[in-house]
Amino acid sequence: MKKTIALILVLPLLLVITSHTNKKMEEGMFPLSEMRNINLQQIGLKMAPQDLYNPNGTSLIDAIVRVGGCTGSFVSNDGLIVTNHHCAFGFVTAISTPKDNYMKEGFLAKTKKEERLAQGLVCKITASYEDVSAKVLAGTENIADPNERLQKIGNNIKSITGRENRNNPGLQCEISEMFTGRTYVLFRYQLLKDVRLVYVPARSIGEYGGELDNWVWPRHSGDFAFLRAYVAPDGSAAEYSEKNVPYKPAKFLKVNPKGVKENDFVFVLGYPGRTYRHQPAKFFQYHEEFYLKYISEMYDWQINKMNEMSKGNDSLEIKYAGKIKSLANTTKNFKGKLQGFRRSGLTQQKFADEKALEQFIAADATLRNKYSDVIPRINVLYDEIITNAPRNLWYDFVYSTVPALQFAATIDNYADAYNQLSSDSAKKEFIAKQKPRMEQMLNRYLGSYDKEFELEALKLMLIQAQQLNTQNRIQTIDALLAKKTNLNAFADMLYAKSLFTQPLKIKALYDKDLTKLFNLKDPMKTFASSLNAEMNPEDEKDRNRESELNLLMAKYVDAKSIFKQKQFIPDANGTLRFTYGSVKGYMPNDGEWNKPFTTLTGVIEKESAEYELLAVIKELHHARDYGNFMHPDLNDLPVNILYNLDTTGGNSGSPVMNAYGELIGVNFDRAYTATINDYAWNETYSRSVAVDIRYVLWVLQKVAKADALLKEMNIDG
Repeated sequence: MKKTIALILVLPLLLVITSHTNKKMEEGMFPLSEMRNINLQQIGLKMAPQDLYNPNGTSLIDAIVRVGGCTGSFVSNDGLIVTNHHCAFGFVTAISTPKDNYMKEGFLAKTKKEERLAQGLVCKITASYEDVSAKVLAGTENIADPNERLQKIGNNIKSITGRENRNNPGLQCEISEMFTGRTYVLFRYQLLKDVRLVYVPARSIGEYGGELDNWVWPRHSGDFAFLRAYVAPDGSAAEYSEKNVPYKPAKFLKVNPKGVKENDFVFVLGYPGRTYRHQPAKFFQYHEEFYLKYISEMYDWQINKMNEMSKGNDSLEIKYAGKIKSLANTTKNFKGKLQGFRRSGLTQQKFADEKALEQFIAADATLRNKYSDVIPRINVLYDEIITNAPRNLWYDFVYSTVPALQFAATIDNYADAYNQLSSDSAKKEFIAKQKPRMEQMLNRYLGSYDKEFELEALKLMLIQAQQLNTQNRIQTIDALLAKKTNLNAFADMLYAKSLFTQPLKIKALYDKDLTKLFNLKDPMKTFASSLNAEMNPEDEKDRNRESELNLLMAKYVDAKSIFKQKQFIPDANGTLRFTYGSVKGYMPNDGEWNKPFTTLTGVIEKESAEYELLAVIKELHHARDYGNFMHPDLNDLPVNILYNLDTTGGNSGSPVMNAYGELIGVNFDRAYTATINDYAWNETYSRSVAVDIRYVLWVLQKVAKADALLKEMNIDG
């Protein structure tokens, strides 16, 4: 697609970056704007830089697509997308039944007519971008109140995106904050709303090793899948229709069936989700001491409970599969992060860095006048967050794990606002304005309600509340305890007597007379109302802290850039990024060297009760039938690759490319030691993992018999 870049992003108030000329891999998920500052050919690129990224024409960038919360790439002129199995897993689960268990057995559409809609999946392609920092911050220069300033920023963003979306009806326009409170970029995306499943391998291939191997190297997973994007006959984005035609991408990747060797240069383009490398030391302390530990323990409980409830029940197993997979992925990731914090001493290092920064500021009168209060005030705000962390994390989870209670609380909050209005016209206007948000919450409640699981979750949360320390007590729970209420019996009563445990009746009342739902006398709503009375003031304090931190963090990065005499790469935020490095092993633990390739022999050797293996794979291995995809140095079929690139969540499905821009792998994971990447990157322990393209092609040819897909990708079987 022809780019219409309004201007090259230059991060304001920071020092000009010097060119990246060292071939050694360095930290960086580089935004498109930074690619002009990298000497691409000196770091190892063998293609013309403008063929990789050309803001005024077609380049490899145009072959990269955001697939929901993952990344994918076009590999044919007919809209064929390769991404990860785990990125397609929820969609194949949605079309699975005990009779047609595509989740377990895999799904293959032999013709385009057999392709199945990935319900709810929207893909996005970056069409253009523009630095709009000045427009977003316009009018904030003389606003002293942090709340008013943040509100002004929010209004400016709403105004800019509204105008952009009106002027570009075929695009979705979003503003991403690159540096908190200071740098904002407008991205324009082309949407693809009709995306269909083409091939999702059997779970025993796509998730080989399951949670035992997740976030671990060596890996032997065929974590890949193929989708296809469709558009209306005129080329515009359209919802599913039989009349739609395959999307014709401006660029698609050439697949290289010969793969790569150790030490080869490789790079990734993708949409990494979120990193936190520029946050203050107290943020790191909060995550290390409270956030990561609490969430990983809660997710462990949920996984164990769902496994227990679904044992021997095929329908429940299918229902819970996607959620268990997602929760397990996160909890193991968080435990890896905690290990990374302990091993690296990262929090302590952040405090040491900030102490040096404060000393630097104190030594200069000009800097002292502008920045001396920044770090102390940040610390005060985070001390408040840390002090209240046990209670506030409980508040978050009591609603997120109990959707019936959450929707009751939602209705109570809206009812309270509605009943404070005096005129009928004001009430009518309120409902019209708020109904879209209420319906979002209603649909979430209807889609996620699970009486048996929720009841157990509520009982757990009540026990947790009972155990909170003195300064984090929840008065609503203490009032029940003061009456000698048995908390388990109280939870049973709510689920026996509340109308909110009967979603269809609640929906009927919502549709018929919303005001009656507002004024409903119900034990679940009464309980939620009492929790809201405690929680809402805490939410207001959180909003005030967020407003103040937005301003403080802008100054924090300014001061840090002056101190370090360098420009920083902005944290990942779901926007398109470039990262590079090489195929490389490493030493994760003392005396343990990890090679950068795994093979089909390793797949076979792992077979056990925990590692289910298809008979056809064993037969092919026994016959040494590797097709044309054997690794000459390994004398075996390569399965997964290890490399030292800077990736994080959202890079799942990202294409891994060689020096010529050819597809040689599909990124799907990191090593356990690299889960800390979200907070800090280090070449010695940061390793990412991909499915070797040769394994992808071999599975298509020998296991799936998907010759049509090989032909579409111009692969000679």
